[in-house]
Amino acid sequence: MRRPSLELSLLLAILAFVGLFAVLPSGVLFASTLESAGGLAGVEAVVGNPVNQRALANSLTQGGVSAALAVGVGYLPGVFLGRYAWPGRSVVRSVLLVPFLLPSVIVVLGVLDLFGPAGLATRAVPGLGLFGSGLPGIVAANLLYNVPIVMLLTATGCEVASVELEETAASLGGAPSRVYWDTWARPSWVGAAAGALLTFVFSALSFAPPLLLCGVRCYTVEAQVWSLEFLLQPASAGVLSLVLIGLFLAPTLAYLFLVRRLRGSPGVRVSRSRAVPWKHPIAWAMAATTGLVLLCEAALLAAVLYRSAAPSGLAGFGSSWTELFSSATAGRLGISVAGTAGNTLLFAAGAAVVTLLVGIGGSFVTSRHPGTSLPLGLVLFIPLLLSPVVLALSLASFWRPILGGEANVWLLIVLSQSMLALPLALQSLEIPLAGLARSVSESAEALGATRWGAFVDTKLPRVRGGLVTASLFAFAVGLGEFTATYFLVTPPFTTLPVAVYDLTDARLFPAADAAAGLLLLLSLAVYAAIVFGGRRVEL
Repeated sequence: MRRPSLELSLLLAILAFVGLFAVLPSGVLFASTLESAGGLAGVEAVVGNPVNQRALANSLTQGGVSAALAVGVGYLPGVFLGRYAWPGRSVVRSVLLVPFLLPSVIVVLGVLDLFGPAGLATRAVPGLGLFGSGLPGIVAANLLYNVPIVMLLTATGCEVASVELEETAASLGGAPSRVYWDTWARPSWVGAAAGALLTFVFSALSFAPPLLLCGVRCYTVEAQVWSLEFLLQPASAGVLSLVLIGLFLAPTLAYLFLVRRLRGSPGVRVSRSRAVPWKHPIAWAMAATTGLVLLCEAALLAAVLYRSAAPSGLAGFGSSWTELFSSATAGRLGISVAGTAGNTLLFAAGAAVVTLLVGIGGSFVTSRHPGTSLPLGLVLFIPLLLSPVVLALSLASFWRPILGGEANVWLLIVLSQSMLALPLALQSLEIPLAGLARSVSESAEALGATRWGAFVDTKLPRVRGGLVTASLFAFAVGLGEFTATYFLVTPPFTTLPVAVYDLTDARLFPAADAAAGLLLLLSLAVYAAIVFGGRRVEL
């Protein structure tokens, strides 16, 4: 009775991690900026600024339109993935994770390579150039990034529907439409709604799409905070960051609530996969939309790879790679391209290790005490609520002087990447863990195993796919993280996403295209090594 609780110790460690590297530095930053802004009158002035109000409207518009279209495009393919059995379904589910795990800079450059003025699709159909800039281009980038998540969460909703309830409704003579409405429609809606909320948050917080596809008139609140900081207006940036947190608190809470509902109760069977009812037109519609999504994602990847080898303009085939590895490019970046690739992989690996350790500890706590999942999930979402920009600014202002200046900025980059990856990584573990019966671990404890030993020996081996997914999410976030890293990085620690942006900003487009191709190849190589070298990854 006097032994300290392991669950409490782990919970306190997680809270300390988030508190020390997110809450404390951001709190100090907000306090200082509010004082500099002049109190309530200063807050009103910042909020009332027409430019800031336009950024707020842009966030709501881009997030709302992207979320609505993502559900409209992704719901039917999600049902097709989650409810029906067909050849290659498992492979498709695994491949669908690729776009979401791609660096955001790659997705934006892919949109430009397809729909820009010299884009591959624009050359074939000039009218498609509409999607190469402005709001249509931003929404296109958001959809390419988020539709797969809507599909996978919808599929998860179909899978957690009650088999017994559906069989009962069918045995009582219910038509397929009635069985749908009464049994498995609601769980699929829950999954789709969770995907819509996540799409809204990510799209409204987007940084690279408005920055590269539109400019100042399309800045989101996130991009506007960056602009204010760049213009040496830290007080206004801090006030606007507080507005940003208030804006995304409600959808984040709603997302966590819906994801919690997706978790199956222990011992409840999930829905069985059924043969595709090809005699119904809806089956062909589901298959066609699934194929269209896969085709769009493949076109995105192919466009980036093609443009990296065949740059637009008069440059010859492969000349972009020669320019990328030239001394002029290294001089512009302040580091060799090989060095940026090494930094990218090293920081991503460090972020993955930190994230997995914290995620396993958090999943142990929530598996023992399910009621803690929602508050713990909200705590881990704090870095996203703060936004990557605010997180980076607060880490830089508070911890960089304490850690000894720019020499140790790499540690802040790893910490920022791991904190941004934690929410999704924890979800990737909690959902499969919640579906496991407690009887096995309870039997292990009855035979003398400790609570932690029973968890490691009986539960973790049964959710190896979730562990791989959590690691993949964390590594991919680190591999492609741009927003926070851009504020923290110094030339010796430059990563590939930052290099792609710097080269684009310097209008060295062939070198930027080649850097984007290199980053994409690294992302695909890591993904292939994890998927085909071990268990196939699914959400």
